Amino acid sequence: MMAINEEKEIERYLLSKNLNSKLFIEIKDHFIEQISVQQEEKNISFQDAFQQAKMSWKKELNMVKADFLSSRKIARIEKSVIQKRFKTITFSAFAFSLLLAVFMYSNSNVFRYSQISLLSIMGVLLGYNLVFGKMRLYNYVRLSFHPLILKNAFVGIILFSVAWFWGNNVTDAGSGIMKIFFLYAIAVKIQLLYYNAKKTSVLI
Repeated sequence: MMAINEEKEIERYLLSKNLNSKLFIEIKDHFIEQISVQQEEKNISFQDAFQQAKMSWKKELNMVKADFLSSRKIARIEKSVIQKRFKTITFSAFAFSLLLAVFMYSNSNVFRYSQISLLSIMGVLLGYNLVFGKMRLYNYVRLSFHPLILKNAFVGIILFSVAWFWGNNVTDAGSGIMKIFFLYAIAVKIQLLYYNAKKTSVLI
């Protein structure tokens, strides 16, 4: 059975990798099992088994940039999980805003009602996160510079430029594009706040 001080040493090492709580517990269990097996099979000390475990996890626990638009560094194993989560968020927001865009062309009131509804949902989620200590106000301010939001802004600028270059009426084209990207950005923020409320890592 592993001693308490040895388990604490494993925890300190994994805490230095800034893992989210779920990954921390999962990888800690793997470390404990792996070290225990190494000690039993090879009859080596805890420190030797611990070093071997760290070497076997070196690539997965190597600290890398979470996203090319983020300066935050996380473990490589967590980056792969977050990037998959980002793809899900992006696809959901894109499909949702595209669907609303179709209705917007047939009914001009769709944008106004959608805007009110989405902002209300975002307000409720933000309030929940703040009231129950899931995030602080500065975290929400930082959310405006989240990699997914920045990517959305860059794409919006490109599409607006294309519409300006090819379109006959830049005002109407730009207005339509900005409405769609506004809905997309709000849909992204809602999902980020939802994941944050669940204590799921999304780089907030």
